Amino acid sequence: MLILLATVCLGLLTPSWVTATYCPPDNGMTDEVRAVFVYQHNHYRSLAARGLLKNKLGGYVPKAARMKKVGYDCEVEKNMMEYAKKCIVKHNPEADRNYWGQNLWATGARNMSKTHAAESAVAGWISEVWTHGFPKNYIFSEEAWRMAGHFSEVVWQESDKIGCAVVWCPGMTFVGCEYNPGGNWPGYAPYEIGDPCTTDEDCQCKGCVCSRDEALCIPPGYVPLHTVPTTTTTTTTTKKPTTTTTTPTTTTTKPLYVGESPDIKSTVSCPGLNNGMTDEVREMFLNRHNNYRSLIASGRAMNKLGGFAPKAARMMKMSYDCDVEANVVEWAGSCMFGYNSVAQKNRWGTNMHSLSFTPNKTKAAAEGVDAWFSELYNIGVPQDNVFTNEFFTRGTTEYSQLAWQTSNKIGCAVISCWNAWTAVACEYNPGGLKLSHTIYDIGDPCTTNEDCQCAGCVCSKDEALCIAP
Repeated sequence: MLILLATVCLGLLTPSWVTATYCPPDNGMTDEVRAVFVYQHNHYRSLAARGLLKNKLGGYVPKAARMKKVGYDCEVEKNMMEYAKKCIVKHNPEADRNYWGQNLWATGARNMSKTHAAESAVAGWISEVWTHGFPKNYIFSEEAWRMAGHFSEVVWQESDKIGCAVVWCPGMTFVGCEYNPGGNWPGYAPYEIGDPCTTDEDCQCKGCVCSRDEALCIPPGYVPLHTVPTTTTTTTTTKKPTTTTTTPTTTTTKPLYVGESPDIKSTVSCPGLNNGMTDEVREMFLNRHNNYRSLIASGRAMNKLGGFAPKAARMMKMSYDCDVEANVVEWAGSCMFGYNSVAQKNRWGTNMHSLSFTPNKTKAAAEGVDAWFSELYNIGVPQDNVFTNEFFTRGTTEYSQLAWQTSNKIGCAVISCWNAWTAVACEYNPGGLKLSHTIYDIGDPCTTNEDCQCAGCVCSKDEALCIAP
C-alpha cells in the first residue's frame, strides 16, 4: 500500500461524541479522536455504498450491495500506535501487524490538532478516487494499488475493524490506521457491487443488521463510538458527491470539487534556470493556483463550515516568478525545511506538501496544490474571511496563502528526497497570512477594469480574476 503525505478532502459532517473511555487512555489517543476516525470511515463507506463518490476515470464508483459498517478495535490501535511512535513514514512488514491492512499519512504541520489530523488523513486517503481514479473494472490490481491503494482499503467491504494513531513527531504530525481483516487483495473487488441493502437478509452475514439510511450492514456485536448525526437536506439535487450537510435553496451555484476547477491555462518559461524543474511543471503549479482562485472568486468553492466560500471582489490572477522559484528550489533541495532566510527577508509566503512516493513532477505539483486548496473542504474557513491565529491551530494556513488576494506571484519546486519521498513547495510574492486581515475582499467578482481598484489592472470576467499590469 502507498503512504499518503497529503490532504485532499471533502467537507464533512460533524459527529456527536460519547464521553466514556473506549480504549486505555495512556497513549495520547482520546475517544473523540477515535470517534473521528470511525465516523470518517463510515461516512465515506456510506457515500461509496450509495454510488456518490466521483471517479476521476469517469462517472461514479459503483454502489455497494453489502458494505459493512466499521467499528473500533483497541488491540489494532495498540499495534498501530506502537509502530507510529517510531515516526518512520514507511509501512512496516505485514507480519508485524498480523497481516492487517495499513494506511499512513503525514503532514509537515507540527502538533496538528489530533481530531483535524484524523479528518485530514481519512479525507486524503479517500480523495485518491477523484484525484487519480480507480480502474473501471473495479478489480484491485497493481495499477489500482498505485493509483488509489488508500481509497480501496478505506472502502474494503470486509475490513470492518480499525485501530488508529495520531503521533506528534519531530517536524511532522503522523497518522496511521490498521484494518482487520486487511483488504487490497489482488484480483478482488473492494466490495460487492449492487444496490445497497434494504433488509437484514440483504447483508448476507449472520446477525448483521441493515442500516438503510447509511446503506451499511452493521455486524453483530457492533459497539458504536458515537452517534451518527442525522442530516436535514434542503435540496432536491440529482446524484452527485455529498460533501456538505445543507445547501441553501436560494442559490443555483454549482459546486465544483478538488480537481474539477475551471480550465485556466497560461504558459511559463524560466530559460535561465537548470534546476530540475520543467515548464510543464511550472505551468501546472500556476494554472492549478489560478483555477482554484477563480473557483473561489466566483463563489463555487465549498466550505466545510457551511455553503461556499464568499465571492472575491478583486482576486488577482497569479503569474510565475523565476527568481522566487530559484530560492524555493534551493531551500527545499536540502529536504530539511529549516529557516528560509531569503523568503523571510522578502516577506514571501511559503506552502509545503510531502508525498511518500515519487510520482512525476507534474502530478506531484497538482497533488500539492490540490492538498492546499482542500483545507477549505476538509476544515473550513469562517465566512468573515478574516485571518486569525486560529487558522494555524486548525490547519488552514496553506489554503489561506493559496487564496490570499494580493499574493500574485509564485515560484515552486518539486524535490526528490531520501527514502523515496517527494517535497512540493511554493513561495508567494508578496506573502499573505497577515493577522486580522481578510484573505481577500469579499464581493461580486469584477466586471470592469475599474472594479479591480489597482492601476493598470485588467478584469478577466470569464475567470473572475484581476490581471496585474
